[in-house]
Amino acid sequence: MSKVLGNGAGFHVSNMAVFNGIDNSSSSNLALGDSDHPEFYLWEYGMFMLVGSFGGIIGGLFCSANRALALLRRRLSFSIVQKGIEVFVIAAVTATLIWFLPSIFSRCGDIEPRRLGHTYYRQFTCEEGEYNELATLLLNPLGAKGITLLFTEDDPDAFSMSTCIIAGMTHLVILCVAFGMSISAGACLGRASALICNMFLDEAWNIDPRTYAIIGAAATLGGVVRVLISLTAIVTHTTSLSFFMTPVMLTTLVAQNVGNWVSDRPGIYDVILQLRGVPFLEEECPVVGRNANIRARNVMRKNVVTVCAEMLVKELVDTLRSNNDPDFPVVDKQDGSLVGKISRIDLLALLSKKKVLVSMGEDEVVLSYSELDEARPDPRNLPTGDEIGEHLSHDDELKYVYIAPYMQIAPMSIQGHGSAERAYEIFRSLGLRSILVVDKHSRPIGIITRHELALLEEIGENEHKVKQKKRSTLLYSQPHKDTQFE
Repeated sequence: MSKVLGNGAGFHVSNMAVFNGIDNSSSSNLALGDSDHPEFYLWEYGMFMLVGSFGGIIGGLFCSANRALALLRRRLSFSIVQKGIEVFVIAAVTATLIWFLPSIFSRCGDIEPRRLGHTYYRQFTCEEGEYNELATLLLNPLGAKGITLLFTEDDPDAFSMSTCIIAGMTHLVILCVAFGMSISAGACLGRASALICNMFLDEAWNIDPRTYAIIGAAATLGGVVRVLISLTAIVTHTTSLSFFMTPVMLTTLVAQNVGNWVSDRPGIYDVILQLRGVPFLEEECPVVGRNANIRARNVMRKNVVTVCAEMLVKELVDTLRSNNDPDFPVVDKQDGSLVGKISRIDLLALLSKKKVLVSMGEDEVVLSYSELDEARPDPRNLPTGDEIGEHLSHDDELKYVYIAPYMQIAPMSIQGHGSAERAYEIFRSLGLRSILVVDKHSRPIGIITRHELALLEEIGENEHKVKQKKRSTLLYSQPHKDTQFE
């Protein structure tokens, strides 16, 4: 290996040892170019895993607490005024807490031996030439100074164990209520763990508190967000310590698995998506969808609303007023077979152009693409209820509109007896909004959207929860003897 990589400038064998904590000599820093940087030894990988476990526990409990708080806010159903009051109260309590805690737990240190300039430290209640440890961590801007101090200050006496624990727990509470500052909380708790270990270790074996500030930040963030590769890249890049890649990756891997075990729920971003009702689909179909004999008709939403290629204006208006579906299957008026699909926006655009409304026996008038695009309403401000068709007179409602020229021909569909796994794969790979479910005569019998496919995650162990959902979706239902399947 020495022969291949060489011993010249750049990446060499001794530098490879740094990535694994084997060599912590002063010449081993690849990123900073100086000898004063956080270090670690090979035996500390066990400590990194332990810190990762604690980060996973904190992250799992945090996600559960944040979800419970979000559900409580939803049940309380605050008005706009009450939400404004809530923001004011949270801001007032947070400001009061951050201001008075350094006064209560006032521990002062001498600024003179510190590595960074005086502007990084807060005097607060201390004497001239001294700084308040807790005020320095709580009152400094976290991104610019707070985290920088935790990552770069090598003196264990710069911030005591109690100061780091109080600052870390304070940040965690604020994070849970107001959602922010997870890196600072993990850095404080990680540095505190190093100081605790140094109390029981011989001085020759003392560990670097800066290293554990970085590892603690990665562990807590990994336990909260449950990501691996991207988080490792972010931490190593922002700290400019490329040789920390292996410890950070190991720590986040342990934090991710421990967090999943503790909370039995995904990371905070997935929890937010669930609470917001956004059905996020994983890349692969859930295991139960692959193993169980679940058909497309078992997960579809029944009672799909259809429109005809030629339709009375009044019937179309009534259909749009009574249903909020974004897309409508277009069926043949004779046998009900699927011939296409049209969006709600396009139907509203057609109704806004009276020249396409014709009486029986008249030739149809076809809009150009530019005319149709110009007539489309803003998706963020679509008319609802009685607003739909309010500009139409009684005579207009007795006319007909031809939908066929504007519909999507041959929309994506799947047979009712097709597997739910196949429907999931088609939906995910093509980025669809919906899949129509048809019988063997190509008649629409249902529709599958992200909401239906997301329920596959809850089948199996959580089947009793799925049955409680107030939806018309059928799960594990037996095929009914109905003409739609014949």
